[in-house]
Amino acid sequence: MNPTDATDSDINRAIHLLRAMRPVQWVKNVFVLAPLVFGLQLGELSSVLRATAAFLAFCFVASAVYLLNDLIDRADDARHPTKKFRPIASGALTKRYAQFSMAGLILVSLSIGAALHWSVLVILGAYLLNNVAYTLRLKHLAYADISCIALGFLLRVLAGGFAIEVQASSWLLACTFLLASLLALGKRRHELVVVLQQ
Repeated sequence: MNPTDATDSDINRAIHLLRAMRPVQWVKNVFVLAPLVFGLQLGELSSVLRATAAFLAFCFVASAVYLLNDLIDRADDARHPTKKFRPIASGALTKRYAQFSMAGLILVSLSIGAALHWSVLVILGAYLLNNVAYTLRLKHLAYADISCIALGFLLRVLAGGFAIEVQASSWLLACTFLLASLLALGKRRHELVVVLQQ
């Protein structure tokens, strides 16, 4: 094989992997930074760096969950009019490569969590288990799916607080859970409207 062809293949595979990781969804992880803002720690460089590390840890573990979801749903996605273009469903990203990438992302995420604080590591583990349960079963159960989504945002805030050793207030946690529940309900309503219009 020509070295240039091999390099192009690696670059294309990396691009497809990045697409499958859905970086556009990483904006959800800004909730990790909430304790940094409301704890008035924006002027503390060490706190900013630790909060940023926690943010990245959640980006990596969330991307691992997206890969898991696409691996499980690849057959259904392949028959979907738009999801069939996703890297795993289309075959642009092999199952084996996606699995190794998923494991690597989880390992990096948990390593960052352990370096920050044992509580952050535990929360990342809880977030991962919550999303695995959501992907395998709970997303098909009414209200349980919304609770899982809201819990994910709650865990983000908690992790951000532990990362910078600032306790998240009960008001911040309550507002986060209610806002996330509202967003999840809105998403489900939109999906229902789309189905009914077809």
